[in-house]
Amino acid sequence: MNRTVLAALLGGIVAGSLFASILRPASASPDSTATAEAVRAALATAAPAHCEVPCGIYDDHAEIERMLLDAHTMRKASKQIVELAGRVDATSLNTITRWVMVKEEHGERIQHTVAWYFVTQRVKAPAPGAGSEAVEAYHRKLAAFHAISTAAMNAAQSLDPSAADRLDAAIAVAAPWYPASP
Repeated sequence: MNRTVLAALLGGIVAGSLFASILRPASASPDSTATAEAVRAALATAAPAHCEVPCGIYDDHAEIERMLLDAHTMRKASKQIVELAGRVDATSLNTITRWVMVKEEHGERIQHTVAWYFVTQRVKAPAPGAGSEAVEAYHRKLAAFHAISTAAMNAAQSLDPSAADRLDAAIAVAAPWYPASP
């Protein structure tokens, strides 16, 4: 199932559970309460996002490295597709299909990391009244992560090596903000 669809589904279930618990009359049956608690417990263990609660376990540099690895995988997939493109035997067609799926998966993984990890958890909006330098730094980071996300989309859609180059370059812009821990 597409992660976006899964996230929307999970969000809807969570919101529904919260509204149901707020609006549930005091006389609600124990079965409905148990069901709501079971849904909440299942969602808490099944949610794919990392650290949406303040767990304190972050490795920003590792996330950048994973995005670079995903980008490298997408580059290799494109190269393999081009190499197999002239063949029309079943094995080659099957392999091309699998490489296309790999590109999509790794592109989505990069976009997920950008949206769910960096933009929502690591890029902090400036405090009210912060100077223009803080606002500009915030906008630079947002623009850089947007560039990574769109470059990942373009690299997934293209076989042109320049698309992979643009993805690497976009990630390289953000990498210095998240150096390896000493």
